[in-house]
Amino acid sequence: MNNRASQASGNALEGRGAPLAGAIAATLGGCMFGTTVYAQPPADTARDASQVQLAPMTIEAASYQDGFANSYTVPETRSATGLNLLPRETPQSVTSITRQQMDDRRVVDLEDALELTPGISSSKSEVGARTDYRARGYSINNWRVDGLQFPGDSGFSGAGNALSMDLYERVDIVRGANGLLGGTGDPSATVDLVRKRPQKAFGGSAYASYGRWDKARVGADLNVPLNEDGSIRSRFVVTQQEGDSFRDNESNRNRAALASFEFDASEDTTLGLGYQYEYRKTRGAGWGANVPIWFADGEVTDLPRSTNVAPHWSFAQSRINTEFASLSHSFNDDWQLNVEIAQSDIDALNHLAVAKVNRNSAREYVGYWNQDGSGAILNGIHQDRETRQRSARFDLSGKYDLLGREHDVMFGYSESRTRDRSYESDCVMSSNTTTIESPGCMFRANGLAITDWRDGVDDDFNMDASKTGRSQVTKTRLRGVYAATRLNVTEPLSVILGARASYYKTESRDYEGERTSSQQENGVFTPYAGLVYDLSDHYSLYGSYTNIFTPQTSETSSGDRVKPLEGDSYEVGVKGEWFDGRLNASAAYFRTRQENAAVRDGGNLTPSGGQAYKAGTGNETEGVDLEVAGAITPNWDVYGGYTYLHFRRVDSDGRSDPSHLFKLSTTYQPAGLLDRWTFGGGVYAQSNISAISGPAGRPTEGVSTGSTPAKWPGYAIWNAMASYDLTDATSVTLNLDNLFDKHYYERYGFYAGSIYGQPRSATVTLSTSF
Repeated sequence: MNNRASQASGNALEGRGAPLAGAIAATLGGCMFGTTVYAQPPADTARDASQVQLAPMTIEAASYQDGFANSYTVPETRSATGLNLLPRETPQSVTSITRQQMDDRRVVDLEDALELTPGISSSKSEVGARTDYRARGYSINNWRVDGLQFPGDSGFSGAGNALSMDLYERVDIVRGANGLLGGTGDPSATVDLVRKRPQKAFGGSAYASYGRWDKARVGADLNVPLNEDGSIRSRFVVTQQEGDSFRDNESNRNRAALASFEFDASEDTTLGLGYQYEYRKTRGAGWGANVPIWFADGEVTDLPRSTNVAPHWSFAQSRINTEFASLSHSFNDDWQLNVEIAQSDIDALNHLAVAKVNRNSAREYVGYWNQDGSGAILNGIHQDRETRQRSARFDLSGKYDLLGREHDVMFGYSESRTRDRSYESDCVMSSNTTTIESPGCMFRANGLAITDWRDGVDDDFNMDASKTGRSQVTKTRLRGVYAATRLNVTEPLSVILGARASYYKTESRDYEGERTSSQQENGVFTPYAGLVYDLSDHYSLYGSYTNIFTPQTSETSSGDRVKPLEGDSYEVGVKGEWFDGRLNASAAYFRTRQENAAVRDGGNLTPSGGQAYKAGTGNETEGVDLEVAGAITPNWDVYGGYTYLHFRRVDSDGRSDPSHLFKLSTTYQPAGLLDRWTFGGGVYAQSNISAISGPAGRPTEGVSTGSTPAKWPGYAIWNAMASYDLTDATSVTLNLDNLFDKHYYERYGFYAGSIYGQPRSATVTLSTSF
């Protein structure tokens, strides 16, 4: 249901004998928020004001006091420091994508959610597999679910591609380094997904949607109390989507399910247990960018957006099985213990092929397409990986008195153990006339020559893989103890101090069963400091500092790991809140320094045949973040932000980040005759990017020997939505994406290739709640 005003007005306020000041405040509130005030005036208006008594009155209002259930912001968050703080009390840029935002924009996966988030951009390496999400000039590598470390990257072996937002209540994003809680201080951002939890009252919702390219999706969410008072309760969520794409040969299938249970063992103790399943398969996916920037003669291409020279049998598949449990116990009104544990098993199977440029035995880059249809070479890769991650977190939080003031404190311990297993396979790429073998299951310039790329991949081409029975295993353990306290020094000033000691160990064994590399770090100290000064009831100044330490998984040409990232992160700004936190805004200046970031080591390969990396010269960035989120009025929600990013120093891999990034979404529900309608719109805009096409660049006579500059054009994508409440519980919604059918790129300059963004599309959704 989209009638937010009627939802928010469920609690009528009744007052008896209210003082005159209360009546004035209620009247002012009515002027501001459309409140209707019903009062019986005193019979004798000439009576002395000191003897005036107001008769009972009822206030019916869409009040900001009625909760955040349908809001574009949250009342508090602990994602940055582990302490429960209001957004205005948190000395970092913290963003929440709420359930209402996801419903309004029909957010179904991680990519959709992060597309809404201010300050976050992305670039794809290929269709259906690797996506690099970035913030403040760096890749995001710190992913969590319910505060636990999670392999959520959208890569060949990560779980990000399979994540279904139907299973989650919201997504919290902390921009800037966050090593206090996670143990890794990525200077980009930390993304924390919060699962849906069982509620005590029976209820649920369901929806069905259909859109362009035959995309159909259905979902249901059911909350069932298992006894009379709801002290034992459950929640079940299921969702499925199937559909095609604007690209040739591409189709998608997604499925997800959640079963979650909670039991109130006492008034102070709650136990939780659950299981979830997430799956995604993309056919027509590729290995690398699927549209070339240049023809073999060096001319810029201008190909249809449907171009996808990938065979129908090429696919990327991810499957996640997660078991989780929790315990929360309140010792008293001030002290609470929270325990979270989870195990995730991720199966990633990639059987990918596409016509693109790649390196030959002479370390030149060939395979550029000729305009007459010749020149294209089918590249291929097969990977079969299993990742198991076990994570646990113990937090004890409370309050204490010191020097006549009350302060907050938190102590914690977290640990994650990850085992990544990659199965070895032998591959054969064949046609009716040719057979090519590859023991490493990588076909580069040694793949099959396509007869005419304008007609797609030849029908008789195929790629078969068979396991050898051997596997390569990497085990990683990350654990740490941490603590933080908020010292309320004076009435307007609070100081947050924290620290973490981290212990990291990784060990790899090759297909022969021999140890090939190991890395260990003990007692790495990560400090955190922040302060917040309240200028008034609505505005605060803040500042924060933390340092950066992040182990890297990229391998060098010798098989060792690139040494850990190190650096610093600073942020200062001003925050504001209005209407009891229903509207929040912030303006921040940030500066980060990162050393040793892994960059491609030219044409060198790892011992297993992958791209080799080395420690780069590092990046140093600074910029400005502006953000607003919440309700301007009870009927008008807004969410958006602007980011300016400046590179003071950039490593040899160039940059994939726009200098200017602007995002805005808004919805409005009219009053009167149109009160069953909700209208909305938004825009995503980014400026040009001075990118590099690497390691292959613009060709000369069909051959390239290295990288060349490639200007990634900026763009603005507009969207719109309209929703109509058929009843108080059922609505129909139309979402229009890329309203003006803008031609744009989701990647520009990877192996001399590009990836087109989605054309204009429409989706109709019928939803109901009960």
